[in-house]
Amino acid sequence: MMDFNLITEKWCNLTQAARVVIVTDTDSLRTAVKIQQSISNNCEIINLDEIENVLTSLITLSESDLVMALFTIDTYVSRANRIFSPFYKPQGVKSKYAFIRLGISEKSLFEGLETRKELIYSKIKELHSYPSRSRLRVTSKAGTDITLRITGFTTCDHEIKADGGIAFLPPSETSAEVLSDSANGRIVADITVGQLYYKSELLGYFGLVDKPVTLTVTNGFITEITGGKIARELKENLFLLPENCRNLVELGHGLSKMTPTGLIGVDESIIDTCHFGIGDSSVCGMHLDIVTGNPKIMKE
Repeated sequence: MMDFNLITEKWCNLTQAARVVIVTDTDSLRTAVKIQQSISNNCEIINLDEIENVLTSLITLSESDLVMALFTIDTYVSRANRIFSPFYKPQGVKSKYAFIRLGISEKSLFEGLETRKELIYSKIKELHSYPSRSRLRVTSKAGTDITLRITGFTTCDHEIKADGGIAFLPPSETSAEVLSDSANGRIVADITVGQLYYKSELLGYFGLVDKPVTLTVTNGFITEITGGKIARELKENLFLLPENCRNLVELGHGLSKMTPTGLIGVDESIIDTCHFGIGDSSVCGMHLDIVTGNPKIMKE
């Protein structure tokens, strides 16, 4: 059985006396039960599909107890997001709060939780050392070679160190905004290309690449895409959209040791990868992430 005490002890720093409440849905219930059976704390499961007023049970918990949110993507989008968020606690909840990445498999969750803290904090420290407006060069064994300017890296909390704190688990990413018009060079995505949505319409579901996808970037915009079948489909769909959908907007680096899955939410969180975000959802209605392996990020 997987040792989900990794959540309660390693990442949430619970005492043996602390209570745990896992709020989940029917499709995630199997994983919730595994967590319940493998942790040593008193643990209750609340199925959001069966109980309407879930907050009634949560607001009675103390600051040293834990609420864990574990949902499928569909449940979160359709109803859970009215109460639960990855980055702040439900209204009135005083306890510690851990939000589990949406749609993650048990295997990927466990792999991520097993990642050594010193490895994660070392990567965060390295990238946070670059001040805002730094010009960086990103290279990779697959052929990535691009320079860009960033606003500075930021990271959400991945470990609860004090009563009432929050965490997003498993550790996901540290990321920076790419300054407009600053990026020039070549990105080679040799791991994963994410889903392409435009104004909530799915235009392409790509996943693990069939052949490295090479994107040429000129003054901050994607100007060419070459490679195999995925590259051709990506170019065909992306270049039909407004030009600002091809703007390079994000540089991120993963923080967890996990096996690539083809799911962008997992693969962009792998510590041996970096990812690039294309398109600003608030401006052009889309955001596409692409993942490249074994990157080297350095200040120019």
